[in-house]
Amino acid sequence: MKKSVSLLVLWAACAVPAFADCAKPSSPASIPDGKSASKEEMLAAKKSIDEFKRGMEEYMTCERISSKVDSAQAELQRVADRFNEQVRAFKAKG
Repeated sequence: MKKSVSLLVLWAACAVPAFADCAKPSSPASIPDGKSASKEEMLAAKKSIDEFKRGMEEYMTCERISSKVDSAQAELQRVADRFNEQVRAFKAKG
């Protein structure tokens, strides 16, 4: 009896993270145009992107479904690529 109760408790403890609700962050609403943005706008965008990246990393650590993790990684890469493109445009105008 004790063995089956112990196994049940162990199973429940391991199962809880699998059923946890992993909150996926929203991607930043917009990224400023590097050709016309001010330095302050670009710095604010960088802060927003950094927060999004941290949130996505937490989400990917929590999420157990590999297709959702893959999708999150792809979304994070798309956002980073868009931002980096605007950073290059911002530096080019400088």
